[in-house]
Amino acid sequence: MRQTDRKISIVMVDHDEDDSFIIREALGESELDHTLRIIGSGRECIEYLRGRGKYEGLDPQYPDLILLELHMPDVDGREVLREIRNDQELSHLDVVVLTDATDRSELLECYKLGATAVFMKGQWLDTFAEIIRTSGPYWFKFVTFQLGPVSHESNSRPNVRGL
Repeated sequence: MRQTDRKISIVMVDHDEDDSFIIREALGESELDHTLRIIGSGRECIEYLRGRGKYEGLDPQYPDLILLELHMPDVDGREVLREIRNDQELSHLDVVVLTDATDRSELLECYKLGATAVFMKGQWLDTFAEIIRTSGPYWFKFVTFQLGPVSHESNSRPNVRGL
C-alpha cells in the first residue's frame, strides 16, 4: 500500500517560467503535501528519471506525477512520453501533457502515446491549476492510494535507448 504520510512527488517539465510559476502557485495553494521539481527540458527529464547525466550516481527518480510540456526546444514531449511508455521501469508513471496545441489530431496523438490526461494551456492552464487545488488531495490520498506503489525489485535497469 502507498504510504500516506509521505509527500507526493511531482515533476514539471517545461521551459516556460510563467507556466511553471502558475503551477507552482496552484500547488502551493492546494492542500496537497508535495514536492515539486521543475525541469526545463525533455532531455533533462529523461536523465533525471534514469539517473544519468548530472543525475549520475543518484538513484533513478520515480515521481508520482509528471506534468509534461508538449513543445520544447530540445527533446519534445512526444519523445519523452514515448521513452517513458517504452521503458518498463517508467511506464507506470502518470504523465499529464500540457500544450498550447489546439489541433485535435495532435491532442489525440498524446493519448495514443499513453498520456494520462492532456490539457490545453491557453484555455485550460488556470482550470488545471484549479483542479490541482481542489482534486489533487483527493486523487493522491484516495485514488492512487488503492493502487499502491510499483515494486522495483532490482536496481538493474533494462537496456533502453537513451536520448
